[in-house]
Amino acid sequence: MRFDIAWEGSWRHEANHDAVWVFFKVRAEGGKEWQHVRLVADKVLNPSGYDQEKGVTTLDFIVPDGKDGFLGMFVRRAEYGVGKVAATKVTAVWDLTANKGITKDTKVSMQAFGIEMVFVPEGPFYLGSGGTEPYHFYKYTDGTQHTLPYRVTSAGAIPTGRQKGKLWARRGAQPEDNGEIPAAFPNGYAAFYCMKFHITQGQYTGFLNTLTAAQAKERGPGNPRLFWADGVAFAAWAGLRPMTELEYEKVCRGPMEPGWDTGDRLDHPSYWEVQRINGWRLPRERPVTVGHAKGRGFKGTHGRGTPALPEDWPQDDAVGAGTRGGYGAAGRPSHRLDAATVDAELTIRHKGSRAFWRGVRTAPKGVGP
Repeated sequence: MRFDIAWEGSWRHEANHDAVWVFFKVRAEGGKEWQHVRLVADKVLNPSGYDQEKGVTTLDFIVPDGKDGFLGMFVRRAEYGVGKVAATKVTAVWDLTANKGITKDTKVSMQAFGIEMVFVPEGPFYLGSGGTEPYHFYKYTDGTQHTLPYRVTSAGAIPTGRQKGKLWARRGAQPEDNGEIPAAFPNGYAAFYCMKFHITQGQYTGFLNTLTAAQAKERGPGNPRLFWADGVAFAAWAGLRPMTELEYEKVCRGPMEPGWDTGDRLDHPSYWEVQRINGWRLPRERPVTVGHAKGRGFKGTHGRGTPALPEDWPQDDAVGAGTRGGYGAAGRPSHRLDAATVDAELTIRHKGSRAFWRGVRTAPKGVGP
């Protein structure tokens, strides 16, 4: 498969980089069903058969592997630099055997999709700002203080509760007392890619246009905003997954000690240059919460290229999901007033107001900044 690619405002430096998540859909001539294209790769970084015509920018190609891998590729700069990326005749390798009813002699229609992403590198970070935001995270000591930030130092399980040294939350949306956030839960320490922008109308239209008529009818017309169910269906279809609320705080604050940013400025990027995620007067995010048992059971599984949701995800009813960020004081990264909200009316109201959606994907090991 060959395609051209270009985007503005790209960068790569020693701390992180941006990239585009590229994936494909195929349909046999005369057929009605669009299928996700599975790729073939002999290694994760720059596998055999992945190349480009010489052009403005030399590129790296990253194909995630594993049980939920080979569903797309990250395209990034091969060298440090900033500015526009442009390349022609980029080549990817299609696993033809993975698609039903399609052989090498079948005439097909094919669509390529691209989503701008930002690499958030592996490393420690803090939960909580040291302030008094509603339901904020903090490190429990002896019950006399409720503001000491908690530092996440590994991808392993995080002990929770009202016991010395454990992660706890002020008054509401609390994790399990004398429990833990399981090691399988994406706690933000491991590297991941986060959508640079929220789902756009054009991207969502592309999603709808590859669904069956019945599937598309459920999600429009007359629905200009996104329910949780709409966002996770898009993520599953694109081979992404929901972000967790711990990853949300890392995206906003970065590895810095609390105090670097309280979200008081208007419409500014995060530490990592993820756009429109912290600050006043911004759309609200819908991450997986640790304030509900269903959320804590999330294992970070990625979608498989269809709207069907993996079993470990919060399902269409949004139980296990919550709301972070938004207008006014809610834009502060540690504000958790609705972190575990699952009320149906609140979910609907957010669709008509300021609830947008973005997904993430766990980064393959060894790709680095």
